[in-house]
Amino acid sequence: MATTSTTSIAPWNWPMWWRILILLNVSFYNMMGNVFAAGISPLFSLLIEEFHCSIDQASRLASYALLMLGLSNLMALPAVMYLGKRYTILISMAIFLASNIWAAKAQSYNSLLGSRFIGGFSGGVIEALGPFIVSECFHEHQLARAMVVYVGFLAAGSAVGPIVAGGIASGLNNWRWFFGVSSVAIGINIVSCILMLPETTHTTDDYVLEGSASPSEGEKSGAAYIENATEVGDAGSAQQIQSLKSLWIERSFYTSLFYVKKKENPFKLFLQPFPLLLAPPVLFTTIVFGLTIGWTALISIVVSNVYSAPPKLWQAWQVGLINFGPLVGLLIGLPLGGLLADMLSKASLKRSDGAHDPRSRLPGVILGGLLSPAGCILIGFTLQKDLHWIFVSIGWGMLAFGLTASANVLLTYSVDCFRMQAGHVGVLVNVVKNALAFGVSFGSMNWYYETGPAKQFGTMAGLSWAAYLCIIPLYFYSHSLVRWSERILRL
Repeated sequence: MATTSTTSIAPWNWPMWWRILILLNVSFYNMMGNVFAAGISPLFSLLIEEFHCSIDQASRLASYALLMLGLSNLMALPAVMYLGKRYTILISMAIFLASNIWAAKAQSYNSLLGSRFIGGFSGGVIEALGPFIVSECFHEHQLARAMVVYVGFLAAGSAVGPIVAGGIASGLNNWRWFFGVSSVAIGINIVSCILMLPETTHTTDDYVLEGSASPSEGEKSGAAYIENATEVGDAGSAQQIQSLKSLWIERSFYTSLFYVKKKENPFKLFLQPFPLLLAPPVLFTTIVFGLTIGWTALISIVVSNVYSAPPKLWQAWQVGLINFGPLVGLLIGLPLGGLLADMLSKASLKRSDGAHDPRSRLPGVILGGLLSPAGCILIGFTLQKDLHWIFVSIGWGMLAFGLTASANVLLTYSVDCFRMQAGHVGVLVNVVKNALAFGVSFGSMNWYYETGPAKQFGTMAGLSWAAYLCIIPLYFYSHSLVRWSERILRL
């Protein structure tokens, strides 16, 4: 039996059921952050009635939460250096839970706005750490499937939140219960994370190994340390249970960071991700991801205001139900952005005699790249001509399809190219997407009234298609661009 210390066992060698639980815990928390940000849209009419605020003020409750979700990503990696991933996540979850309870009890517009700032800031920490943890827990041939679960939950929050909020508000005629139900869900998630979200950072005797692409000999012995149940008899099974128990205790209830030898300057850690924007794979990923999420946030606000205002005067549950369109689009895109992308990578691996090529997944972007922007055109034309609302829902679903079918493939590609900087990739993608979402949602209604929906959504589609066109040179010159990026960034 190997004598490898449990702290040196790479997470990708942990039992699959444990890694799946880690993925689900992280993904659910990520979803709740977006439920918190987007779920308030169907509640605008009730909030305006109670707090006597304007439509613009009500819209800012969603916009500022999105902004804080993005900014909090910048604090994630410095916090990890001093607290570790596990405790950073658990502390942020506790603050996020308190913010939801605060929102449920808010007695004024300013109090509710304050809860949106704090809740967004705490709920966004997980967004940067999600790709980091996924890259540590799953091998390259599983990476897209694991990442699409993370991205799917992230995007689903923007659809599930309004659906649940609309149903609760209409059934009880009270917007506060939405935050009460969210608080219960977050509380359950905290308990689950305390039990099954260990520290995933992998250590060796000499250095920290953050999501390397393939296991070393030491890691293989670590796998043997856990998988020693191949021994015959009860002794092997008992040893496996003891090994898992030791690993769980060491990774869940540590009092000092076993993988940090010297803590870096927090300001340096704060700025560390930004040079990676010079790498074309990361830059194009952040642009596509940012535009798609930004348009999703804009549509949520525009649709809520247009359909709840005269002459339509829709109820909150009706506004919420439109969000079934993007939810269905996300689900349809899951196998394309996950399983298909990994199949393309596996096929490439066979053709190249075992040489892994991250760009092999990029052809999976094509379908989403065509359909997602087209969804914007369908929505704009529907609103301009005052057609049936079902076309808005379908167009929104087409846009959301691009998140899991295409944007996820790009995120997987970027993480695969820069596995050692997976956390930095996560920070940049989430900061940019939330900054764009804040910007476009903040001015969404003014843009709508000044240009009209046809021009507004046509512009959105054009920008998205332009971003997707940039993926073509990325595919043909991937190796050169990655080597150039590594050289100028000295990775």
